[in-house]
Amino acid sequence: MKYKLLVENWKKFLKEEEAEYDTNQKAVLKDIIGKDYAAFVAELQEKVKDPKFQKFLKMGIEKYDGNSQDDVVEVSEPDIPVKQLVPTQSQIGLADSLGWTTKNNPTGAGETAGLGSGTANVGGRIVTANNKYVIDGHHRWSQVYLLNPEASIPTYNFTVKGGGKGGLKLAQLAIAAVDGGVPLQPADAATDIYATGGNPEAIKKMLDDQNVVGDKMAASLQQAWGLNSRDEVIAKIAENAIDLFGKTKEHAAAGPKRGLMPQTAGTDAFGETDPKAKMDAMKVGAVNWNPKA
Repeated sequence: MKYKLLVENWKKFLKEEEAEYDTNQKAVLKDIIGKDYAAFVAELQEKVKDPKFQKFLKMGIEKYDGNSQDDVVEVSEPDIPVKQLVPTQSQIGLADSLGWTTKNNPTGAGETAGLGSGTANVGGRIVTANNKYVIDGHHRWSQVYLLNPEASIPTYNFTVKGGGKGGLKLAQLAIAAVDGGVPLQPADAATDIYATGGNPEAIKKMLDDQNVVGDKMAASLQQAWGLNSRDEVIAKIAENAIDLFGKTKEHAAAGPKRGLMPQTAGTDAFGETDPKAKMDAMKVGAVNWNPKA
């Protein structure tokens, strides 16, 4: 009888300790989430180094039993028209948007340009929120927009309260929960389209760089668009760039710099991780935050 009472008291003690622990860590998380985005990222980077906080953040993953409905996030895989999407970051580099393709897959530019309203092959799904906000994959989105604004792009799309900033915060929390850290990537904004103010000549000057639009890419686009010269190709891309600028500048102005953006294709202790792992964690309620609250 004494032994049974001792066990019951011990279990009661552990439950009380866990409840107090959860309450304390919930308070920490609530405080972080309530901050502006830049401060949120900085604090999350520090707090996730604390084993207690990291354990709390990962509780949904470690304890998930199919009953975490309060934290379940709706995730789908739609192909979304690029014109329907807007950026959540304040910088879009023309070199970043087109440079990889001009160097590694120049004929792919013509394929995208000739798709009509089809879905572009960008090497994997980008991450979006509410079928509107680009969360991760801005330069693949802008690449498609510059080459074919009528095309769609494959996405992992999740639903979240709080618009673009809410989406950014949830993505960072999913990364922290799955990868155990908050990696950031340095930004080079030398060819930022928003820095041009939409000036056609400034945009054309950036595009004229061989590292942005090389001769092979230009030839591929000439064929797709029925044009006669590289200059005409640059003028056509510039038209699309000006359209992108005009339709998205207000959203970009409200966003953080590229260096604070979520890196869903991050690295954990075991190597490279896939964006799908973060989306799967959200989908089953494994990220210990309720974005609907």
